[in-house]
Amino acid sequence: MATDTRDAAPRAGRPSRPAGRRRTTPLRFYREVVAELRKVVYPGRSELVTYVIVVLVFCSITVAFVASLDFGLTKAVLAIFG
Repeated sequence: MATDTRDAAPRAGRPSRPAGRRRTTPLRFYREVVAELRKVVYPGRSELVTYVIVVLVFCSITVAFVASLDFGLTKAVLAIFG
């Protein structure tokens, strides 16, 4: 009689972790977050102003496009069904 592995009882306990991985504790997580934040390069004032202007221009163009699309479709629907 052949043994069927599907009928075997599941292993007790937690599943094994891959080799080489340590358990992450909250203190270790915090230390790694602080270490990563120290690597961040923040933009200077002139770069920040440039980024803000680019975002505002892009948002304005997008709003104008969506508003004109909405206005045009509203006129089209009113012309067809109104």
